[in-house]
Amino acid sequence: MDVKTTLETAQDVVLNKRDQQYGVNSRVTMHERIARVWSAILCTEVTGLQVALCMAGMKLIRAENAPGVEDSFVDACGYAAIAAEIAGLQTAAEV
Repeated sequence: MDVKTTLETAQDVVLNKRDQQYGVNSRVTMHERIARVWSAILCTEVTGLQVALCMAGMKLIRAENAPGVEDSFVDACGYAAIAAEIAGLQTAAEV
């Protein structure tokens, strides 16, 4: 899969398929909710941004392990985009 196709597929998955399944506002909310659960399990504060970054990292490890599975690359791009969205919202809130 080339770069353009990978990014377009990630965009379609994140902005279309997942938004239809879970709602547009759920990307950030879902990662914040996951962060609260991980925080309780790990007994340390985890943020939604960290969740998205960790999920991207997990997908990269899967991609390394099975480079022929294009879905891992697409998902890593999607999680990176969600991380960027969360970081942008945090930066805007700080201003």
